Amino acid sequence: MEIIIEKAEYDEVEALVKIYRDAYSENEKFGLPASASRVTVKEVQDWINNTILLTAKEKGTNKIVATVRFKYSEEWQCYVLSRLAVNSSNKGIGIATKLMEYGEHRLLEMDERVVRLTVAQTHPYLPKMYGKKGYRIVGERLLNNLPYDEFIMEKLL
Repeated sequence: MEIIIEKAEYDEVEALVKIYRDAYSENEKFGLPASASRVTVKEVQDWINNTILLTAKEKGTNKIVATVRFKYSEEWQCYVLSRLAVNSSNKGIGIATKLMEYGEHRLLEMDERVVRLTVAQTHPYLPKMYGKKGYRIVGERLLNNLPYDEFIMEKLL
């Protein structure tokens, strides 16, 4: 599938909410609850205003099939890749990789040299997937309010 990657726009918020709820429902099935499965229109609007929120659209139809957010962390002094979501009917064909690479390239253009992410330690495939994309475990975050803890993963750009 050919995709076009662009910055998210306000008129796309409803479609983005649907993609987040669809994509993150898989985590719920794995017993890994995530607030993204219940994201609101207002939250996505805030992300458009305060983060780098990208969309992947199917070329030709302009239908949004995936999204990713890069949010600056004062604590870590770098951007954090988060809220990566691919529509369930489009998983496994490389869209997430293209979105991540595009976002990482944009960060490099901004003279950023490090990007981090967090991932549930018990997720059945995401830690390994991110490892294959150059992310290495640099720590862990203990979560008292969720039934899992997270790896902190980092990539040098």
